[in-house]
Amino acid sequence: MPVLAHRRYPEWAPPGTALVGPLPDDLPARREAVAARLLELARVALAVLDADAVRECVLPPARIAISGDDFAYDIDLANTVKRGLLRLERLSDLAPQAAVWRLRLDLPGQADLVLAGSEYPSQFSGWEKFPIPIPPEMQRAFDGTPGVAAPSDGAYCSVFAPLRDSLDDIVGVLELCARV
Repeated sequence: MPVLAHRRYPEWAPPGTALVGPLPDDLPARREAVAARLLELARVALAVLDADAVRECVLPPARIAISGDDFAYDIDLANTVKRGLLRLERLSDLAPQAAVWRLRLDLPGQADLVLAGSEYPSQFSGWEKFPIPIPPEMQRAFDGTPGVAAPSDGAYCSVFAPLRDSLDDIVGVLELCARV
């Protein structure tokens, strides 16, 4: 059976990329190694996170925001997603921050944070910054291809991966963010 075109991701980390271990001291090589580890962790996340729960954890009446960051959640589904995010954060020694984003249909070009792991990802979000304008790397993930945001002058590296539900629709984007 052939692999569907959207399932081939040349952007994923090379085979054998470790999730733990020493990183290079040279900053550009370190940034590249952090991005490779986060890409590998994102690949693992596709098996760990329940994308159907991601799609359904925000209750339908609240899919349009009550206020900027106030939504009603299905507690059981939200807990399932939250546990998955917390597991992902413990799989690597980078101490990554994990979060799931969704498109705001009522605000084109913007995304909302659905749930975060132990804390908000540091590169694009924070208190009073929701919804956020979609960065190009996140937009790539919403379009179906993983993206890496690792600015050469930045302290953080973020990886974005599309989350596909059981119908193969992209229901959100996983962000994994780590300090370089």
